[in-house]
Amino acid sequence: MADMHPTDILPPQPPSFGGEIKATYAESTPDWPPPVRPPENAPNIVVILMDDLGFGQLSCYGGPIEAPNIGALADKGLRYTNFHTTALCSPTRAALLTGRNHHSVGFATIAEMATGFPGSNSFLPKSAASIAEVLRQTGYSTYCAGKWHLTPTSEATAAGPFDRWPLGQGFERFYGFLPGEVDQWHPMVTVDNHRVPTPSEGRNGGAYHVSEDLVDNLIAMIQDQQQVASGRPFFAYVPFGASHCPFHAPEEYIEPYRGRFDHGWDVERDRIFERQKALGIIPADCGLPDRNPGIARWDELDDDSKYLFARLQETYCGFVDHTDAQIGRLIDALRDLEVLDDTLVLFFSDNGASAEGGHRGTTNTERFRNLMNMSVAEMMEQVEELGGPHTDPHYPMGWSMAGNTPFKRWKRDTHRGGNTDPMIVHWPSQIDDPGAIRTQYHHVTDIYPTLLEVAGLPTPSWVNGVEQQPLEGVSFAATITDPAAPEVKETQYYEMLGSRAIYHDGWMAVTWHAPGTDWNDDPWELYHQVEDYSQAHDLASEQPEKLAELIDLWWREAEAHNVLPLDDRGRERFIDPQRPSASQDRDVYRYFPGTRPIPNPSLPRILNCEHSLSAFITRPTDADDGLLACQGGELAGWSLFVQGGRPHYVHNVLKMEMHELVGPALPVGRECEVRVEYHPTEQGWGTAALLVDGVVADSSERFRIAPMGYSMVQEGFCIGRGWGTPVAYEHYEGAFAFTGDIRVVELRTDPASQVWTPRPQWSNE
Repeated sequence: MADMHPTDILPPQPPSFGGEIKATYAESTPDWPPPVRPPENAPNIVVILMDDLGFGQLSCYGGPIEAPNIGALADKGLRYTNFHTTALCSPTRAALLTGRNHHSVGFATIAEMATGFPGSNSFLPKSAASIAEVLRQTGYSTYCAGKWHLTPTSEATAAGPFDRWPLGQGFERFYGFLPGEVDQWHPMVTVDNHRVPTPSEGRNGGAYHVSEDLVDNLIAMIQDQQQVASGRPFFAYVPFGASHCPFHAPEEYIEPYRGRFDHGWDVERDRIFERQKALGIIPADCGLPDRNPGIARWDELDDDSKYLFARLQETYCGFVDHTDAQIGRLIDALRDLEVLDDTLVLFFSDNGASAEGGHRGTTNTERFRNLMNMSVAEMMEQVEELGGPHTDPHYPMGWSMAGNTPFKRWKRDTHRGGNTDPMIVHWPSQIDDPGAIRTQYHHVTDIYPTLLEVAGLPTPSWVNGVEQQPLEGVSFAATITDPAAPEVKETQYYEMLGSRAIYHDGWMAVTWHAPGTDWNDDPWELYHQVEDYSQAHDLASEQPEKLAELIDLWWREAEAHNVLPLDDRGRERFIDPQRPSASQDRDVYRYFPGTRPIPNPSLPRILNCEHSLSAFITRPTDADDGLLACQGGELAGWSLFVQGGRPHYVHNVLKMEMHELVGPALPVGRECEVRVEYHPTEQGWGTAALLVDGVVADSSERFRIAPMGYSMVQEGFCIGRGWGTPVAYEHYEGAFAFTGDIRVVELRTDPASQVWTPRPQWSNE
């Protein structure tokens, strides 16, 4: 061996290596791995998703909201008038990204309402790889900026796992927020796989707004990619938080709508209907269904109600226009990069206009969730601040009825008002009839196979070693270039929170289910949608055999797609104790400063339960103040903090009142324990005590808390500093970081002590 020369040994040649390997580089031939590329001429793809935008709200669909940039996409692109979603946000997103029905991938409803059944567990399966993952592996750059809302609550903390966060689902970059709702002025921002402090400054040093921030970051991602000139196309998914509540927008976008809705929702609905006919959005012989049940007639309202309700609608319209301006900036950036002509832009909404504001609307949606609806008099106190950083507006359901014209019902329902949405396709290099309308029936599951077809890619059978479920959508790519392309979607079922529908060969059977009622008593309706676009003429009594045929088909589809068991529970699903939690059962939960906030669904249960919270702190100087721990935000929550050297425990009861305990000045220069103890006596009430080093400093026998929860925007549980909006906003603002030392915060809780009195869940009837 000692006499062997290196040239006597020839290394093995890797099978995929096209060069030649010998003993030295001088006699070897290199060969580089080829870059992964999609087929030549694969377009860039931008999917823009709005939230809770009704079919009849945009001016390009006959509505009152100007949205000029979206209108420009429609003028130079195509408007689809028979496009359908699932009627709710997370399920639509799951169907969009996987190309499968929402129950087939575990998203019967939102993750916060998940149950332990395959169709509703909120765990996206590996057998349904996202369109982003497929495009990434075939050479696309993939970016997401906006609302995610597809992570199980047990996986949404900084502890992970992260495979159901955006980066785990095929996106190379993410800038946005994980939960389903966000304070647009003070969002909980996630970058890639970590949360960052709430931004405080916006564009050019002005007020911050998350929609502006999302587009700024997405443009930067695309510019970074383009300036390298890699030749890779990009896929950008832009799911805005708008126009989901809260309706937050700068005043300059709201003010132009002042006075434009004083005529009310009944007149506005009629005007939208006529404009839709004039634009050709709906057939000339389309009928307008009866008004949705329970909606007050505008001319019967008192003057304060009319003024308030009109202002809430104005706020919503300004909110949409502000989002439209950001879409315009994105389109301008693509034009400046000279890639717009070769970019397929899809714009649509995830469901119909929302009735979740109830009959009067609100300036604090946490009141709605706690079944403590606001009076007109209460809201009038904030009427001139609507849309600003200290309001949380949602309009009354009369406006959502108008916004879903010409259809019945709204978001969360399986009538067309819930699942028929505007969709615009813009692709200058491929569309020969800009401004045209397409009427073929399509569903959100169809987008996935459409994107594969326009990119020239096959449907993968295996992804990352996992065999894939069959796609349940069908491509509508042919309709982009051919207005006469045949309709290829023959059957589509719907189910949302117990309501059901089935489309088959131009017919639809649909039923709205009242929660808590007997399923067998649900009245089914029958419509021939080829002739009755708006579902104005129920044929159930005239064609019972056809109805029975469709109902039977619905059950067969339900069995095939994990729809069963039917579940009409509402708030009970939010608090399901059987749902997996990120927090294992422990005697003591320990939390530390410098950590990220924990979303509310991932916390041990303390609401209406016996619990104690102990903060072990040291104040090196008498000036050391700040936040020790808090949960929630300005709309509702609790906060334990030191101010003026004294400990405070404040419960913000839905901005209705503050219940507070205050202790004496804390010691300086040594560690002390600041503890809160709470014992429930009835839902929303209990006894509370504030202790310092084991001695009661203040107490209350009648201490009030939010009865059913707080902070859908997931401001969560924070240690040492605030994230999002301040809970005790009357005492401090901003992060109010503690300037002393926090060694640990310990939580002890007894869920067995929970006081819970179920109340009748809110109904939009």
